[in-house]
Amino acid sequence: MGSQVTNQRYQSLDFIRGIAIVLMLIYHFCFGLAQLDIIQAKFSIEPFWISFRTLIVFLFLSLVGIGLYLSSRNKLLSKAYFRRLALLIVYAMAITGFSYAIRPGHYVYFGILHLIFVSSILGLLLCRLKVVNLLLAVSFVLVGIIYKHNLFDSSVTQWTGLSSVRQRTDDFAPLFPWFGIVCFGIFAGYLIFEKGIASWFKTFRSTHWVSDLLCWSGRYSIHIYFVHFQFFYVLVWFFG
Repeated sequence: MGSQVTNQRYQSLDFIRGIAIVLMLIYHFCFGLAQLDIIQAKFSIEPFWISFRTLIVFLFLSLVGIGLYLSSRNKLLSKAYFRRLALLIVYAMAITGFSYAIRPGHYVYFGILHLIFVSSILGLLLCRLKVVNLLLAVSFVLVGIIYKHNLFDSSVTQWTGLSSVRQRTDDFAPLFPWFGIVCFGIFAGYLIFEKGIASWFKTFRSTHWVSDLLCWSGRYSIHIYFVHFQFFYVLVWFFG
């Protein structure tokens, strides 16, 4: 999710995003099986599943940052940027409403799409800082991991990720530490597209139907995410 909105589209970014989509589908499929007691897995405490989800979110959010850096190179933001913002907020609110209707005790009030929407606004303001974004990335991650305070326990501020209360939700992607990954992506975009590091990102072209499919999935990742999330909830409701 979080495609670039420049006139030129880099297949490498769609390809990596497509891989993240496949990993996400595997994760949520297994999560659904666990909810239905078909498999035994504790996603919130088992290192394997925590690492699996962390990798998926890292891929998505770092690509959001790279896309934002590419967007910032235009003096005027394209209409695609604002269309994507509108789509993000519509999908995010729909997921909140649908998840509340099906699983009110674990509904999604600030998941990955909510974070990407906020990050798409905040991150764009930071793109000109370039190298400073690496410091911001480290800061957000460290604060998000280390600092918790009951000052943020209110339902109004829990989305920051600094609350001392553990959140009961099926998808939680708070500002701390995850916005740090977006900052890292902005820094990576600067290195790749301005400093010429990792030129593979610029030259990659799909030459196989598998990579074609991954690129297609990456291009429409936000729609795939939204549809699969609703499908997951319907299955849990129907069979649960």
